[in-house]
Amino acid sequence: MSKKILLFLWAVLTLLSVNPINGSADTDQKSFEKTDLSTLQFKRIAVMPFLVGKLESPEEPVEKPLSQPLKQLNIDAANLAEGADRIMTRRVNDVMQIRFADQMVSMEEAAAVYADVIRDLTLDTPRKLAKKFGENLQADLVVVGTIWRFREKGAVKENPDSPASIAFSVYLIEVTGGKRLWRNAFDGSQKALSEDVLGGLKQIKMGLRWLSVNELARYGVKNVFRTFPLR
Repeated sequence: MSKKILLFLWAVLTLLSVNPINGSADTDQKSFEKTDLSTLQFKRIAVMPFLVGKLESPEEPVEKPLSQPLKQLNIDAANLAEGADRIMTRRVNDVMQIRFADQMVSMEEAAAVYADVIRDLTLDTPRKLAKKFGENLQADLVVVGTIWRFREKGAVKENPDSPASIAFSVYLIEVTGGKRLWRNAFDGSQKALSEDVLGGLKQIKMGLRWLSVNELARYGVKNVFRTFPLR
């Protein structure tokens, strides 16, 4: 291939650089990885509104992240567009609704119940909050999400060419007992093909243009739920 063609490709093609976060240290980790949940019976499942802030990451492993007080959520407002939590909650609801329409608690009912759940940032944890939320809805399972980066392309003042970037985690909680059954996460930014040629060849299907953070969120949620254990 000629140098001119290569330069042209580098100039116009973009890719999605995805760095899935592996499970952190947690007493639930080994048990849920080995458990087949495909035949798990449940009547009601709900998506709790996303929590804003970071509980864990590959660089900062946290033991039992869902048992950390809500005040430990690390919020970086500069990297979080307004309404990111609502957007992510809707994205996850859309995916869950397609799979579990008859068993899903509506987003409206979930939001109303969540608004009435009393939260203590010092005493409550994501696990306790999910249990209270699920019990009030009479749900068997609750999906809990945390969002800590939701940044549009060009949002970094020092770098007008900064790409869209998003990072979030999703957990599946059993309401009775509060056991974590599943967890997955997404941490991705779009970058030029010239920065990662081999990775780019695998992601050409993402298109020949820069993605908005909303498009990136849609891709990230779809990617995360590929491993969702319920059928």
